[in-house]
Amino acid sequence: MFVRHHLTLVGALAAVACAPRPLAPPTPVVRGIDTLALRAHTSFLADDLLEGRGTGRRGAELAARYIEAQCRALGLRPVGASYGLDVPMLEAAVRPETTVLRVRRPRDTTAFAAGPDFLVVGGTRSALRGFAGEPVFVGTADAIRQAPDALPPLHGRVALTAGPVQATVAAILAARGAVALVHLLEDERTYRLYAASRDLRLTLLDDPGVPSSFFPALPAVIAAPRVAAALAEALRGGRVTLELRAAFDETRIPARNVACLLSGGDRRLTDTAIALTAHYDHLGISLPDERGDSIYNGFSDNAAGVAMLLAIAQHLTEVPVGLRHSVLFLFFTGEERGLLGSDYFVAHPPLPLERIRAVINLDAGAPPAPPWNWRVAGGSDSPLGALAVDVAAARGWSATVSPATPNSDYFPFARRGVPAVFLIPGSAPYQGLTADSSQALRRRWDRYHQPGDEYDDAFPFSGLQRYAEYALALLRALDGR
Repeated sequence: MFVRHHLTLVGALAAVACAPRPLAPPTPVVRGIDTLALRAHTSFLADDLLEGRGTGRRGAELAARYIEAQCRALGLRPVGASYGLDVPMLEAAVRPETTVLRVRRPRDTTAFAAGPDFLVVGGTRSALRGFAGEPVFVGTADAIRQAPDALPPLHGRVALTAGPVQATVAAILAARGAVALVHLLEDERTYRLYAASRDLRLTLLDDPGVPSSFFPALPAVIAAPRVAAALAEALRGGRVTLELRAAFDETRIPARNVACLLSGGDRRLTDTAIALTAHYDHLGISLPDERGDSIYNGFSDNAAGVAMLLAIAQHLTEVPVGLRHSVLFLFFTGEERGLLGSDYFVAHPPLPLERIRAVINLDAGAPPAPPWNWRVAGGSDSPLGALAVDVAAARGWSATVSPATPNSDYFPFARRGVPAVFLIPGSAPYQGLTADSSQALRRRWDRYHQPGDEYDDAFPFSGLQRYAEYALALLRALDGR
């Protein structure tokens, strides 16, 4: 018994000695932005199944549900009762048979058709109406903005502008008595881009109390080069009247923003959020290209932006040290239709605007290689711009600041006094590449507002990774202040 017991004990001790020792808890591996996540998100969002994610369309609803599912999987909380925040919208379809632009002279009249010759512009119901008046050329947006006192008399007249002008410039013309705007385009390709983006359907907020950041309050049209040429000839011949007769069929359409919240770690700051924003809509199904493709998939604009936000959220849920502030991830609808989702959010915020410390917007396309220089739109209007420049410099990059303009969803926030910037990759050659190589990459992959802006396995995601890393670095720097 003793011997057997002794041997058993020795064997047990030997077994213990040879057994692997308990391992210390593993050191967490802090990864950067996951390019596989960027690929996965963009490949789904830019798939033909989503039909270009047109505002109020089936594909946009699929995109919203996908974003909600990703937020839920990451453990992000909804803002309010649900992740989706309804946005009341109308679609006003132009009746082409009764919507006509006419150039009237004493002895003849030239008529132009909606679609081939001009597009009705409007983001508010008050602007969806006809007009009539003597046309007068007022120049470019810069000329109007810089020298408003030099404008010709405009009371009761139709202002002709060289290219589209923003709502702030349109307000100057309206204050001087203009009854309507006609944006003249000299390039047929540019007009086709507008036609593909807008066609004969206007999308607008079904809430007259929400001011538009993008659209003029006046009735307006975008005119093709042939209309500009006809007006130039008519104005040389004496008195002219420009008249628009317009009719629309209105339909309510479903639309919503998606909002997700990652709570901060500092109880004193959890009521204050830093917002990251990107729009998930695109142009839907529109004019076919030379291949017959009519689905505008919007890989670069802006499935890429949505993917960056989701990848940043994934990164923040995996790192061992979190942020002090809460992070609000906002995915807007209707950006391509005129900042509709962000305008509505700012007018009816589920989180008071004074609790949003700053906004970082991602919507500048997918760079096909790592940028090292940047433009920070809105950066000259707030201290957030100087911080963005410092963050870039700390990484050996360069950044410049510019004023906020209504070119993406950060603008409604900036207009209301919330510090907001739009990070835009610069035009310098990409890191490690020559100017020629960089231009070749841009030519290959720049398919802005075209059906060819699709997901491609061959697309290099290092540039999109760098873009997301800049936003994340700015977020962390802001959180530390």
